[in-house]
Amino acid sequence: MIEFRPYQKDYIRKIGCAFNAGYKKICIVAPCGSGKTALFAGMADASQKNGKTVWFLVHRKELLDQTTATFERFGIKLITINIGMVATYANHLDSYPKPDLIVFDECHFSAAKTWQKIIKKFPNAYLIGLTATPCRLDGKPLGDIYQTMITGVTIKELISQGYLSPYRYFAPKVADLSDLKRKGSDFNAEQATELLSTRAVFGDVVKHYKALADGLQAICYCSTVKHSQTTAEAFSQAGINAVHFDGNTPKKERDDILRQYREKKLRILCNVDLISVGFDCPNCECCILLRPTMSLALFIQQSMRCMRPKAGKTAVILDHVNNYTRFGLPDEEREWSLQNKVKPRQSHAEDGMLKVRTCGNCFCTYESKLKKCPYCGDEYKPTDQEIKNVKEIRLAEIKEERKQKAEETVKDYNNADECKNMAELAAFAKKKGYKPQWAYFAGKRRGFIK
Repeated sequence: MIEFRPYQKDYIRKIGCAFNAGYKKICIVAPCGSGKTALFAGMADASQKNGKTVWFLVHRKELLDQTTATFERFGIKLITINIGMVATYANHLDSYPKPDLIVFDECHFSAAKTWQKIIKKFPNAYLIGLTATPCRLDGKPLGDIYQTMITGVTIKELISQGYLSPYRYFAPKVADLSDLKRKGSDFNAEQATELLSTRAVFGDVVKHYKALADGLQAICYCSTVKHSQTTAEAFSQAGINAVHFDGNTPKKERDDILRQYREKKLRILCNVDLISVGFDCPNCECCILLRPTMSLALFIQQSMRCMRPKAGKTAVILDHVNNYTRFGLPDEEREWSLQNKVKPRQSHAEDGMLKVRTCGNCFCTYESKLKKCPYCGDEYKPTDQEIKNVKEIRLAEIKEERKQKAEETVKDYNNADECKNMAELAAFAKKKGYKPQWAYFAGKRRGFIK
């Protein structure tokens, strides 16, 4: 029997309320590592016991094995529960019992043709989509697929409750990516590979790993298969046990690689996005980001792979491609919506200061509410842009103060000759309903403007 955590019970309550309110297609947003599979394994079992047929569908082979193992771990018999891959079921829709309930894992892919094929085939089935990141690569919402969204526990709450490990985030630059171009909705992967595949870059990547995460088991996310292969070679040449694998790696070999990694016989797994979603391995203590992306979903999925909890663990994230400048830190709170695109992140707060800072001494990246680096203690020095922003904000405040004072002053003025400066002339024009140009010419005439 599954013992649900308090926040998981809250999800179950909210889902029941949504069903009772008449919603049949529900998107469930829960952070990476919050136990989505275990939660819905329990719900699938409850549906099964009520005589319902359930499809629990994933989109990768690795996730299929992992999901099946979760059901087995909790002793859930697969009587009317069918666990499979989206592509397999989409291509053989009439080969399986008609579902009463369909559960899509990683449902931010729901707009894909294969997923849509299943949804359209069974319009009367209840549909639950699970995801940590309810947005597509192009940022479009999922409101044309799901009727309502249910959110709950946050990443920060999971960390504080011990369900995710705390982390340190470092952003040492290893290459100039300022000229990196877009290709479709994301960065040009081939160009990124070219920029990130010099001997100097590989040397810096290895150097920073040794300095900031030495000995930790890591997953390295690269831009292309070739980039991943070369990165694994660079680590291996430095005496660090690393291996590359991808979708074309034979299943037996892929399974063996993952087994060795779980048994701590491998130090670093290099891949493109083979293990970006759903991969659950507390052994992973470090993520190395070598794939610049415009996808918020991909960023969160990849950066958080190392945050599965383990006693005494503090995860390390090495962002060599400045993904944090586009998305902030992994546990930054975000407003998800089924109707609207995710709002572009503003790098600076209302006070003109960066929301996330990077230590110039050790490259630790941290929230601006901290006045010094939490890793090395170095005092933060504002950037030129921050200094400029603060000056502009103060100037705007002064202008607004003068404007308000002028408006208060001219309340009792009967004619323009009483105005003593341009601010009062502008306020007088506003009071009288004159066009803005009036104040300019009146100021020229009075000698306020030379």
